[in-house]
Amino acid sequence: MKETLKKLKWIFSQGKPAYPTLIISVIIGSITSAVGVYNTMISKNLIDAATSGQVNIVIKWLTVMVAIIIFNLVFGTINSLLSTYTNNKIYNELQKKFFSHVTYSEYMANSKYHSVGLLTRITSDTSTINGFICGTVPSMIYSSITLIISFFTLLSINPFIAVFTVLVFPMLLIMNKLLGTRIKKFYKDIQDQSIKYNSFVQESIQNLMIVKTFCAEKRTISNLTKLQSEKFKLLFKQTLFSSLVGIAFSIGSSGLYFIVFAWGALNLVSGAITFGTMTALLQLFNKVRSPLSSLAGCYSPIITTLAACERLMELEEMALEEGSGLLDIDSYSYPSIEFNNVTFGYKEDSPVLKNVSCTINPGETIALVGPSGQGKTTMIKLLLSLLSPNEGSLSISTDNISEKITKDHRNLISYIPQGNTLFSGTVKENITYGNIDATYEEIKKACINAYAFDFISELDDKFDTVLGEKGFGLSEGQAQRISIARSFLRTRPILILDEATSALDAKTEINVLKSIKNLEHKPTCIIITHRPGALAICDRILRLEDGNLIEESKNFAFEVASDLV
Repeated sequence: MKETLKKLKWIFSQGKPAYPTLIISVIIGSITSAVGVYNTMISKNLIDAATSGQVNIVIKWLTVMVAIIIFNLVFGTINSLLSTYTNNKIYNELQKKFFSHVTYSEYMANSKYHSVGLLTRITSDTSTINGFICGTVPSMIYSSITLIISFFTLLSINPFIAVFTVLVFPMLLIMNKLLGTRIKKFYKDIQDQSIKYNSFVQESIQNLMIVKTFCAEKRTISNLTKLQSEKFKLLFKQTLFSSLVGIAFSIGSSGLYFIVFAWGALNLVSGAITFGTMTALLQLFNKVRSPLSSLAGCYSPIITTLAACERLMELEEMALEEGSGLLDIDSYSYPSIEFNNVTFGYKEDSPVLKNVSCTINPGETIALVGPSGQGKTTMIKLLLSLLSPNEGSLSISTDNISEKITKDHRNLISYIPQGNTLFSGTVKENITYGNIDATYEEIKKACINAYAFDFISELDDKFDTVLGEKGFGLSEGQAQRISIARSFLRTRPILILDEATSALDAKTEINVLKSIKNLEHKPTCIIITHRPGALAICDRILRLEDGNLIEESKNFAFEVASDLV
């Protein structure tokens, strides 16, 4: 119970941004619910007046009924607008909150989740929380108000029917309590299966070229069919379970209605009640029965909301990076980099780097070579403060950046990662991603240095050309040159290229590398490469193999790199 209360407290805290409008909406809805109960008494008086020939009283109650209809139309519209505003406000704030948390979380924390798993939590689970705050909770309030007013009104007409009706409620609660565990399991299983299914679809589409070149279309579709089948079975079981529960409730509810109707009909025949009273009795019975069913039906959303809450609270536990990322660059015009006996492993018993030590002097260009999978990119991730060493220290100038993960010193680095890292959007938006205030002349200069300006000028809309996902519409070499231009435009004292020229032809690669040496701000540069062409511009060459870092002569390293090509 204590855990449940903690989760409910957390859930309700998520609605704070829109509580004023939510409260107004609930008040209007509550008044409308109360007026709806009062309307049953108007119907009773109207029918009794009509059957007894009292024209003036009939006109009076008809006028009141018209006023209520107008009231419901006006305030129903207002409430609908308020509900839409509140719903979107809370939903957007929830999504923004968890998207921001994932964005600012430590690299190792969010890398434990599949991207589709994170997306599902940010979209589907936040939608469940939002539905509970904006839908289930107001519904419970409306139902409770309708139930209380209807019960006491029914009690004044027929105490036996009123008590008989509400006695069913405890049985509904007991049944829901027994079904709660099953409902929660269905929700979690379906969410997990949806993540598995969506992950498969996403990865298959992203790697469609691999699917085609390996002639694996048939196997891929077969796997999709299998996942669909598993998902269908879960949904079918959930629907069957819900239907059987619904049938049980309907049988009980219909049985109660039949008893009340039969009692009213017999009393109407004997003259014990009027026709208007019987009408009011049946309406009030429904207004007691419906809220009872509605309140009992809220148990399932509460269970699924608690399950969604657990999944989102798990995201909240992801450690966040420290720092503002707004370090004063001018104070680090020519930084040095030092690795001091750095040991790191993604698993404690399997170190990728072993007591790595090296000093990179200000303005120096270093080549980092070695076989694939030996930890070259891991060294860069340590330098970017995406990871922290298990042992040893890492510093930029005199600042130790290895004590904790912080993004402050990341502001000193312009990084070109492996592969295609372009976003959907225009060429200009991609180039200015790290410097959105850059002038046209600055953009042009960066593109000329990256040998990208000529092909961009030949595009239909030049810098305004819209690119598809992963820069669709460009060759791999063109996409890589835009990435290089993006890093050049973000003028930082440290420049890192991780296989950044792998898609370029030899001549273009040499030209781009010469541009790096001639950059005006003379950055300290680290180039991870397997290609010998990059070695010519480097001051020193470091080889990483079996977790150990060794400085090699340029001739020896050139031979190693040549063998790797």
